[in-house]
Amino acid sequence: MTIKLARLLFTAVALAPTAALAHAGDHTAMSPAQVAHHIATSPDHLLEIAFLVLMIFGEGLRIRRRLTR
Repeated sequence: MTIKLARLLFTAVALAPTAALAHAGDHTAMSPAQVAHHIATSPDHLLEIAFLVLMIFGEGLRIRRRLTR
């Protein structure tokens, strides 16, 4: 498996909502404001967002380095 394919697969798995990653509770009855509050105050959601931001930043650095060569 190439590195690009591995990164793509990892990103897809990390962003896919699955029962294994979900925490207990039914969130289907929440309003959009309640969902936003829930995401902004839940440590598991904040960690996922921080990880995504780090991945995007790291990929941006990699692309920048490749373009400056």
